[in-house]
Amino acid sequence: MAISMMEAYTIELLKNHPYTFEQIKHFIENDELHLLTNSYDIDTDSLRILLKENAQEMEQAFTGNYEVKFVTMNGLKNLLRMRFQISDDQYELLAEGNGLHFLQVDSITEQQIRGMLSSNWKVERSGEQITLYV
Repeated sequence: MAISMMEAYTIELLKNHPYTFEQIKHFIENDELHLLTNSYDIDTDSLRILLKENAQEMEQAFTGNYEVKFVTMNGLKNLLRMRFQISDDQYELLAEGNGLHFLQVDSITEQQIRGMLSSNWKVERSGEQITLYV
């Protein structure tokens, strides 16, 4: 499922709650997300549309099976932090500012990152580290 950067942020925020997808789905359908996210500004309309278009794909997105349509550099850094708990001290920015390198991840996390990134991003492995760039 291809989603926007903001939808990915929202999904990652909602995944931090101890609720099942079915419970979160109920909150979305009943316009009650504010009960979960009172400190965040969440676009409930886009989530409701996603849910209405294909609930099964949205459920898969909650398990991490999504691609972000267009990933910016700051968006990448935020998603790495939110989804994989990778902080900015675990990699270095490329001198050109178009990516990052020296990120040490296992092959499973690498595959999840590859699946999440839009097609303009490249991922290269060198030993234990990967480089992500556009």
